[in-house]
Amino acid sequence: MATSENIVTVAELRAAEARTMRDVPEDVLMDRAAAAVADAALDLAAERGLPSAGLRVCVVAGPGNNGGDALLAGALLARRGASVVAVVAADRAHERGVRVLEEAAGEGAVSGVAFPLGRERVLDSQLVIDGFSGIGGRAGLPDDAWSLLGRAVAVGLPIVAVDVPSGLAADSAALPAPDPGARPDVPPRYVVADVTVTFTAPKRCLVEQPAAAAAGRVIVADVGIELGA
Repeated sequence: MATSENIVTVAELRAAEARTMRDVPEDVLMDRAAAAVADAALDLAAERGLPSAGLRVCVVAGPGNNGGDALLAGALLARRGASVVAVVAADRAHERGVRVLEEAAGEGAVSGVAFPLGRERVLDSQLVIDGFSGIGGRAGLPDDAWSLLGRAVAVGLPIVAVDVPSGLAADSAALPAPDPGARPDVPPRYVVADVTVTFTAPKRCLVEQPAAAAAGRVIVADVGIELGA
């Protein structure tokens, strides 16, 4: 269970990852993370009465390893019979993640964010994997990411967040402030997930309110990173 007693900070986790990767390849850690995300996605789909065969999944990926975890999770889902596409909401993507997903789901499964294709891919899906920013993200989301993830939130698509919901700052319990000058009915730019699969230990934004309300059900997945000196 995610509780305030076992919170890890981003700095502590980064240090633990660096120690672990002296002995364990980064690809191994990412594959473990991807497996946990894929399992959570299938569980959430089942809860919503959606069969895994032909399940339409859209991965929204950022430029770093969080996006890589999400893309690799998409590849696992494709191998289990889901129909998976991805939209990269950044100017670059995790190269291995893109390659593995396209090998599993077919050439062209990964696209850029260009309107309207990116948003159409999100709206045509039955489940979204949020892999935009993760623990390295800042409060709030940039325009490209929000054009996709904000739409998924607005229409109520089931969302699985990778590590933390994008738009939350991992070490903070605060929610992002609304954009300056925004109308009162325009929400702040952050993902409200149904399930968050976080790795190794909980982060402050997942267990302390008000940010924790955006995380949904929190699953702490052990990927083999040892905390402590």
